[in-house]
Amino acid sequence: MLLGTLCILLVISLLQCALALGARRAVPAISSLSERDAPPPARWPTLSVIVPAKDEAEHLEPALRSKLASDYPSLQIVVVDDRSTDATPSILRRMLDERTTDTGPELRVARVDALPEGWLGKLHALQRGFEASSGEWVLLADADVHIAPGVLRTLVAHAEAQSIDMIAVFPEMRPVSPIIDASIAGLLRVLCLSARLWKANDDDAKLGLGVGAFNLVRRRWIEETKAFELLRMEVADDVSLGVLLAQSGARTRLFAGRKDVSLVFQPTVGALLRSSDKGAGMLGWGLFKPLAIASAPVLVELALPLAGLVRGGLSALVAALALAAITVTHLLLTAHFAGPMAGATLWPLAHLFNAFAISRAGWLAWRRQGVVWRGTFYPRAVVDAGRRLDLGAMRVRTP
Repeated sequence: MLLGTLCILLVISLLQCALALGARRAVPAISSLSERDAPPPARWPTLSVIVPAKDEAEHLEPALRSKLASDYPSLQIVVVDDRSTDATPSILRRMLDERTTDTGPELRVARVDALPEGWLGKLHALQRGFEASSGEWVLLADADVHIAPGVLRTLVAHAEAQSIDMIAVFPEMRPVSPIIDASIAGLLRVLCLSARLWKANDDDAKLGLGVGAFNLVRRRWIEETKAFELLRMEVADDVSLGVLLAQSGARTRLFAGRKDVSLVFQPTVGALLRSSDKGAGMLGWGLFKPLAIASAPVLVELALPLAGLVRGGLSALVAALALAAITVTHLLLTAHFAGPMAGATLWPLAHLFNAFAISRAGWLAWRRQGVVWRGTFYPRAVVDAGRRLDLGAMRVRTP
């Protein structure tokens, strides 16, 4: 019995050490966007920022003002008010009135009153914004994303100099609360390992990786791939966009935003829980798979090592190695991507919370036979029919 437990703990420890090495490789592979240094192009291409906004009154104005403060020439900002029922429309009207006297970027507002069948709300808003925009480059940026002055110049200059077609930026996520901060650290670890971040900027790997908060894309690639129409019901739309463009031949890059691109990941624990619901369909529509996925990390990375510590002796030493490797992985990635460092040391809390969130989302999807996202219900048949991304192969199914 002791030998079997020791062998299990040894396998877990070796696996965690390998994952820590993977995280260590990802750190130099994903550099900060502030490290980009390229000469300005002979002509600055036009740039449109598309901002989908549904009930974003709490965060919209300061984030939008940060975008309007950009010093990028030939800049157009298109905000798509997607069926908002809060103060979002009035905020946008007031800011539009201000632009009648201010100089700087052009601000346009489009309104969506009804969602067509077969579209996720965000994808439809992006399509509407794309149709209303004209830039040679298109930045897809969430309504709560803050962008520092100079960032757009830096990225477009780098992309033009290096013939890059898409740049995704992982934003700095500001501290909120212990559970949310721990969840950010957990998200970074899962992203690093599942998406093989150490190969994200390797042209030969053709992985591609989009980040919903900030995707900068050459317009022609969206037009040629018909990206929004193809991915119109894809839950992981940001990842899918990067994968689609990379497999279509685009050169993609991923940078860490740190202080230059930032947001609040989720304002409350309730909002974080609800954000899990959209992805439940990716786990199937039964109860077993979500429960298995939810419980595996708690069992393998928390319960078994803690049992080893309690047993003592050599088991405790091997278990401590596993826990140390997990903690180091969280610390490395959180520090590099400028996440809340306290969250990296609270990763057991994230494991427990995520187990609850995944189980809850799976149960709700099973009971509803569909998912609810931002107040809209999407039936199972519609979600399944619209799924394009194969996460295991990191490929998008195309017609």
